[in-house]
Amino acid sequence: MMNQVDLVTDVPSQKTPKPVKSSVPFVDRITRKEFYEEFVNKGKPVVIRGMAKNWKALEWDSEYFKSMETGKKVSIKTGNIEKGEKRNIFLSNFVELLEAYEEDLKKGLNPKKVGYLHDLPFFYMFPEYVKDISPFPYEHLLPEWYWSKWQNYIQFFMGTTGSLTPLHFDTLLTNNLFFQVVGKKKFILIDVKGKDNCYIEGWRWAKFNPDKPDYEKFPNAKNVNIMEVVIGPGDILYMPSGMLHQVHGLSRSISFNIDWHTKESAKRGVRTLWQGAPMKNVYYNSLIYLGLSLKIPSKYIFPFYKSYLNYVS
Repeated sequence: MMNQVDLVTDVPSQKTPKPVKSSVPFVDRITRKEFYEEFVNKGKPVVIRGMAKNWKALEWDSEYFKSMETGKKVSIKTGNIEKGEKRNIFLSNFVELLEAYEEDLKKGLNPKKVGYLHDLPFFYMFPEYVKDISPFPYEHLLPEWYWSKWQNYIQFFMGTTGSLTPLHFDTLLTNNLFFQVVGKKKFILIDVKGKDNCYIEGWRWAKFNPDKPDYEKFPNAKNVNIMEVVIGPGDILYMPSGMLHQVHGLSRSISFNIDWHTKESAKRGVRTLWQGAPMKNVYYNSLIYLGLSLKIPSKYIFPFYKSYLNYVS
């Protein structure tokens, strides 16, 4: 059922260290028991194929988004993602900008960047699109606590060829299910154990760039294990709690993810108060930990938690 794919990252340096070899498991289908026992509990990433193959969303195109325009504006990152520079725009207008950008690329031009729709609570804002990601495998992949209104926890991404999210880990130390819908993305992954060798600043962003490593400037980074994987339409990438990831848009791309906790990862998230995490992180992690450990239904927790969907972006 699993196909082991050996990946070698091209990591040249002044001393030419040996390439770092990693293996990323791919599975066509997976049971809930296998997912938790083999990957979640062991803190290992995996790409799952087959669970989203019948989604209408895999056929999303510009005309469809334009036909669904509701008059709500979305927030587009226009500069450095870490700095959070953004502007508001109608979704249909943003789709037109993406179209024009990609057409200019095909012509060999150097078009001006149009921004990146990043970490948008899309299905909470636009529930009319939820039908396009059905059937959704929440019972296979998510803790039962999230099953009710699972779509409210989704963050959405839409961008051009060449979009880049720098190396970072998810701020609450959540587990991450990343769903690729349209186009392809390349992920460079570093296990949480390598965090201290990636020169973290500002709590979760890394100075080290694993795509163009500078081992003179960041010598400790020679010790990290780097994994690289490309995902396409219908693929689901699981990244365990605390895993660092850098994300490259290899084409025009639409994707989304769900940040989610187990009771154990939520507890670790609360403890980050003593590791320099922002106080808001502790607040949001505490909410989820209370819900999971005391079995408080998510409908009572979400009204306090939903501001996280804007905070993380």
